[in-house]
Amino acid sequence: MADKFTSLADMIVPEVFANYVMNLSTKTNRLIQSGILTNDPSLGGQLLAPGDFVNMPFINDIADADDPQPWTDTEDIAVEGLSSGKQLAFKFRQAKAFGYTDISSLVSGAPVQQVIAQRFAPYWNFQDQKILNHILKGVFSNTDIATAKSFTDTDTFGPKGFLAAIGRLGDLQDSTFNKIAVNSATYAEMKAQQMIETVQPANAVTPINTYNGMTIVVDDDLPITDDGVSTSYVFGNGSVGYSVASPSDAVETERQARTQGGRTNVINRRVVTTHVLGTSVAKSFVPAGQTVTYAELEKGDTWASIVDPRNIKIVQYNAKLDKEFIPAKPATKQVGK
Repeated sequence: MADKFTSLADMIVPEVFANYVMNLSTKTNRLIQSGILTNDPSLGGQLLAPGDFVNMPFINDIADADDPQPWTDTEDIAVEGLSSGKQLAFKFRQAKAFGYTDISSLVSGAPVQQVIAQRFAPYWNFQDQKILNHILKGVFSNTDIATAKSFTDTDTFGPKGFLAAIGRLGDLQDSTFNKIAVNSATYAEMKAQQMIETVQPANAVTPINTYNGMTIVVDDDLPITDDGVSTSYVFGNGSVGYSVASPSDAVETERQARTQGGRTNVINRRVVTTHVLGTSVAKSFVPAGQTVTYAELEKGDTWASIVDPRNIKIVQYNAKLDKEFIPAKPATKQVGK
C-alpha cells in the first residue's frame, strides 16, 4: 500500500490561493493605501495580452494649440488637428517559490502552510515598493526629467528647500501634491524641526502624520548618501499607475518526494506594471534578457519624457541632513576574528 502524506496541494486550492494573495496584497500595500500607487483597470486589461509593454495612448490638450485667428469674411477659418502620442510601461513577469521539507515540518511542528500563505502578500508588497524605487531612480537619472522636476538643496532639509522643490510644478504647485515619501532619518529631522502635524481623520482608527497638508510615507529604501544627502519624493494623486494580474498558472504546488527526504513547494507567478505617468520607456531601450531587470530600471536612458514635464506629478527633493540624523554605518565584521 502506498504511503500517504499531507502536502500543501491538499490544503490550498491554487485558484483560491492566487485570489487570496492578490486581495491581501491590495489591502496591505501601504503604497496603494497611501494613494501613491493608483490601481488602474485600464492597465490591468493589457497585462495578460501578448507583448512586453503596456500601451497608453493619449491626446494632447488643445490648450497648447496656436492662438485664435481674426474672424473675418476675407479668409477661411484654419482648422488645426489634434496631436497624440503614447506612453509605454513595462510588464514585469515575476515568479517566486517557497517550500519546506518533511523533516523541517516534523521537527518544528510549525504550521508551514499558513506561514507560506501569509508570507506571499508581504513579499509582493515589498517587491512593489522596490520596483517603484528603482523606477524613480531611473526616471530622475534622465537629464531632461531631472532638470525640470528635481531640486537639490545647498542647505539642510527644510521648508525653504521643500517649497523650491514643489515650485518645479509652476502654477500647479498648490493643487497637485498631497504625499511626501521620506526615509526615517529625514523623518526624524522633520520631527526635530516641528514640521509634522498629526491629524485624526473621521472614521479612521490610526492618526495620520502630515507635512504642509501632505501625508507622510516613511520608506527606508529611499537613498541617503554617506555624507548625509537624503532623497525624498513628493507625489500627486494619480502620479503612478499600477496594476497586477494573475495568469492562468499563477499558483502551482509541487511535491518532490525524493528531494531532501521529501519537499513540498508552492510557486506563485504574477504580471505587474508600475509606471510614472507622463514618462515612457525610451524607444531605444532593449532589455538584455527576456524582461527588464531592476538594474536596467535605474538607468536614465531607459526612460523618456513625452509630455510637458509639469504633467509628471512627482518631484525629487535632495537635501543634506544635520549630522545628528545621518545613520551610523555598522562596524565591518571580520570573519574568523
